[in-house]
Amino acid sequence: MIKLILSALFILAGVIVIVTALIGNYRFSYVLNRMQVGATADTMGAILVLIGLIIKTGFNMISVKLFIMILFFWVASPVSSHFIARTEAIANENILDECEVVRHDSI
Repeated sequence: MIKLILSALFILAGVIVIVTALIGNYRFSYVLNRMQVGATADTMGAILVLIGLIIKTGFNMISVKLFIMILFFWVASPVSSHFIARTEAIANENILDECEVVRHDSI
C-alpha cells in the first residue's frame, strides 16, 4: 500500500509539473524563454513520472530500463534544448533587439 501511495505521489507530481509548465508557457512571448521553461519542465516531469513507475514496479528488469530512460532524459533534453536555442540565436536576425547575446569573441 505504501508503494502505491508513493508511486501515485511521484506520478501526480510529474503530471502537475508538466501541466503547470504547459499553462505557464503561454506567459512568455520570446521563443528562448518558452524553450527554457519547456525543457526544464519536460525533464523534471518525465523523471518524476518514471520514478513513480520504478517505485510501482519494484526492482526488476523493467525498473532498470526505466532508470536507463531517466539517464537518457537527463542527458538528451539539455543537449537538444541547447542545440535549438543556439540555432535560434544564429538564425534570428533581430535577436539583439529581443535579448542580450554574449558572443564567443567577447568572452
